[in-house]
Amino acid sequence: MVKNKYPDKLLNDPKQEVAEAARRVQQALTRLGHCYLTKDGRLVEVGFSRLGVVGEQYGLLEVDTTRLPPRVNVARLVHPDTLHHLTAVVGKPVKRLNTTGLTYCVVLKPSPRKRLPKRIELDLTTRPAGEYMVPIGEGREGPVWRSLLDTSHVLIGGESRSGKSTWLNAMLVSLLNVYGPDSLRLALVDPKSVEFVAYRGIPHLLTGVATEVDDATAVTEALIAEMERRQSLFTAIMARNLVSYNAKADEPLPLVIAVIDEVTDIALQAGLRSPFYTNLIRLASKAGSFGIVLVLATQNPKAEVLNTLIRGNMSTRIAFRVATPEHSRVILGVGGAQNIPQTIRGRMMARLDARPVELQGYLVDDDVVKAITNRLRAQPPSPLSTEEAQLVLYAMHYLDGLFKIRELHEAFPGLSYRRIKRISQRWERRGWLRPGSTRRDSKVVTPELAQVANVTLANQLCGVGPRPKSRSHGHTGHTRSHDVENGHTDGHTGES
Repeated sequence: MVKNKYPDKLLNDPKQEVAEAARRVQQALTRLGHCYLTKDGRLVEVGFSRLGVVGEQYGLLEVDTTRLPPRVNVARLVHPDTLHHLTAVVGKPVKRLNTTGLTYCVVLKPSPRKRLPKRIELDLTTRPAGEYMVPIGEGREGPVWRSLLDTSHVLIGGESRSGKSTWLNAMLVSLLNVYGPDSLRLALVDPKSVEFVAYRGIPHLLTGVATEVDDATAVTEALIAEMERRQSLFTAIMARNLVSYNAKADEPLPLVIAVIDEVTDIALQAGLRSPFYTNLIRLASKAGSFGIVLVLATQNPKAEVLNTLIRGNMSTRIAFRVATPEHSRVILGVGGAQNIPQTIRGRMMARLDARPVELQGYLVDDDVVKAITNRLRAQPPSPLSTEEAQLVLYAMHYLDGLFKIRELHEAFPGLSYRRIKRISQRWERRGWLRPGSTRRDSKVVTPELAQVANVTLANQLCGVGPRPKSRSHGHTGHTRSHDVENGHTDGHTGES
């Protein structure tokens, strides 16, 4: 962090701070040789046409570019080495403002730069609200999670033992801990036969874990068939994406995630004209629109394999330490990942928006992975999704057992009114909801449905699932959300 070199009397006056910064910048530029000595011995220095303050956070020094000394140009004044020197002299960060001409921006109150942790465990109870949220990593401002409905396809690159496989496990565990096979399906390709062993036999798998090229090709063909099936379904009801389809359709579709490890090696072994590779390009181009997300990982990111047809559709890109700047550019579009310290496993550069950010990946213990996958293999498939079970328990706990569609929609804004109404009709046909005492009354939850909902949520770990919108029924919203998510229907209100 840059030390503050200003006298104490200037700290509370931004205008004086800017004036002092301008004096220091001018002197520093002169010492660097950005000046001119005339024949009569007069010194021509870089001057400022205007000084300004933005709030109390930034100072602006507008350079008078019309009167620059001879042989001094803007390119020399904004060179990274020049800006670095000015930052050291001023004692506060000095940057170039992106305007016409040249304006230096002095950060008067720089925020302390927080260090990234070298190791951080994934806490599944801190999952933020949202659909299909996955942990990207820990940033300087805190945890970074993203919804796979927003990220679309994901491209991951990194050397052996850089943290790539751990990131994939953190993503899978965070999803499997929340969503049942009715809401999430997986297709896994593991050519090394060791990365996804723990996930074999779980009910979420579309097919077995593929380990050979022929098996990987079969997985991509199954995904193509599912994509084409969904395309027909989406077209029939004029849905543009999975969220839109599930809001309109009677039976919602699950999100499908295809994780292909060592995709470069598989593609080269199969051939760039093979069905595997042509299917991969089709999936990258179209599958995201139909609720099928590709997660491609590789130790050897080659531009001829991960060409623009694939990379152009990968909106989320993550690079752990790579061997060369070229590998970094293939993954991120820019260099830099080759400079990640080799001693910090899990350190990454993630391109989530416009510019890459440095993050620390989460560590997932093997025992956690085994515990979750063993639970999934052991439990019988539930006839209810986690969301549906939460609807039932909310109705039992706060609506006196009445399945009031409008109030449930207000408490669960992530579920559309139409979807909750269709759920109500389906359960009524099954006998899980019975009519109220009058025609105008809401349907009543039967003991059988309440029991099924309790069993469904009992099989989930504490604190998972979508959080209901906070509402006032004489209790705090936090306590109510916690009780509903954990299946507490014993009448406990959380009041002290």
